[in-house]
Amino acid sequence: MVIAQVVTLPQDAAQQIAHDGRNYMATPDNSIQNPIVTFAPHDIVGAVARLRPFLGQIGTTPSRPIPDSHNAGDFGFFLIGAPHEYAVTKEELNQAKTDGHMDISRVREGAILICPVKVPGGGVYVGDMHALQGDGEIAGHTCDVAGMVTLQVHVIKGLQIDGPILLPNEEDLPYLAKPLSQEEKRLAQAEAAKWGLQEIEKTAPVSFIGTGENLNAATDNALERVVQLLEMTVPEVKNRATITGSIQIGRHPGVVTATFLAPVERLQRVGILPFVCDQYQL
Repeated sequence: MVIAQVVTLPQDAAQQIAHDGRNYMATPDNSIQNPIVTFAPHDIVGAVARLRPFLGQIGTTPSRPIPDSHNAGDFGFFLIGAPHEYAVTKEELNQAKTDGHMDISRVREGAILICPVKVPGGGVYVGDMHALQGDGEIAGHTCDVAGMVTLQVHVIKGLQIDGPILLPNEEDLPYLAKPLSQEEKRLAQAEAAKWGLQEIEKTAPVSFIGTGENLNAATDNALERVVQLLEMTVPEVKNRATITGSIQIGRHPGVVTATFLAPVERLQRVGILPFVCDQYQL
């Protein structure tokens, strides 16, 4: 077992790093940036955190020029009526964005992300690698690092989605959204039979990403995306997320995931069941 940790440093050490930030941050040769460690933060000293790297940005290119930092409903909200060349209306933002800037810590090694395609070729891009982050990125930042990324890309023809669908690693699923074990299914089937119900529903985990100017708007967006793709009503999605899943914060102020056990026949109908089965070995 490999144990990886980070320790926050005192002022002298922070200032030493600040003077050679590009080296300590291992920024790529062609990267144009001012290393954040130049600020030499040292207000919390000696704190220990575990490492679990993930990509804050991964997705496909929007259908109009949008700064990658604003390719989501919360940060993108600041482009509405902005006094510069990237200004958009709310309708233009919603039509163009692909929600590639998620900062969802569950989008990490082993996860599957199903993305909308809004430009020819898709335009897959990655960035904003984080060494660690709790749900919400509540401080407005986390530990950005350089890294190498290997992706495997597939095309799902005919799938019409407005935002990403996440299939997290099973260990990252909410407790209620984990695939049912054979024993759980056996017990449920036995109880159903007592009441004259011959079959129980076949389900599998799925996580819809929603974004908006605040968490309420982001949640509504995630629910609506489920409604549009899986042909459910909002009350049904809310009930399924309540009893077989969870609403989790990706980034404060406005990125969430609506995760639940969905009927496999709905997932098969829209063409994503093979990826779900592969991810959870169903």
